Formats: sequence, structure tokens, C-alpha cells
Amino acid sequence: MHKRPWLAAVLAIVMPGLGHVYLRSWFRALLWFWMVVLSVVLFVPEGMVEGISSVSGAFALSSELPFEAQLALFAVIAFSAGDAYWQASRTKQRVEGRRCPHCGHELDEELELDFCHWCTEPLPSAAADAEEPAPTSR
Repeated sequence: MHKRPWLAAVLAIVMPGLGHVYLRSWFRALLWFWMVVLSVVLFVPEGMVEGISSVSGAFALSSELPFEAQLALFAVIAFSAGDAYWQASRTKQRVEGRRCPHCGHELDEELELDFCHWCTEPLPSAAADAEEPAPTSR
């Protein structure tokens, strides 16, 4: 099933790891979630973490974070979104398979035809095999 790369990236921006959950890449989702937790543990002062009791409190606290914490969290969010986008793009390319260069329809790999079954044009690999060089006379 083909997943939308932009949606995976947006979900990863909302919460790192969420885009990977959408892609059903469970290990990567856990990895990115724990990267956020690790960033908070390493860069956010202890007194600030204890004051968070709601989502609105977390947003209010984000403007008071030290620069290092903001930079670390921004990097984790940006790389998580980029990785989710890349993963979804790779999955999309694998699913699409080969397409006819003439009409653009997806080709059925199981048929192994020398022509497109949609437009009946010869496929480049089949045309290259058919156009063998003429023997030269000596």
C-alpha cells in the first residue's frame, strides 16, 4: 500500500516517531521517540521539566528553553520528518514498479511481455534486443 510522504513528514513534525507509526516502521518510530526523550533529559534543566503538566504548559515552556535544548529538539524533529519523508518515498517507488515509457501505465511484471499490454508499443529492453547490429562483411 502506498503511503503519502508529505503526510508522514507532517506527522513526524507533530511528534517525532508518529510519521514512522503511519508507515508501520515500528523500530524507527521507537527510535525517534526515544531521541526526543533523550534530548529532553540531556538538554532541558530539571526544574523546567517538573513544571510541565499539560500540553499548553509545554508550549508555554518551549519559549523559555535554553538555546541548546531548542536546537537539539529542532534537529530531532527535522531529521525525523526528513527520515519519514524519505522512507515513504522509498516505499512508494518500490510499490510503483516499472512503467511504460510511452503511455505511463504500470506494467505487469508477471507477464514478461516484450510490449506494453496497454498501448502495444515495444518496450525499450525488447527493442534493444531486437535491434542487433547487422553482421559486417570482410
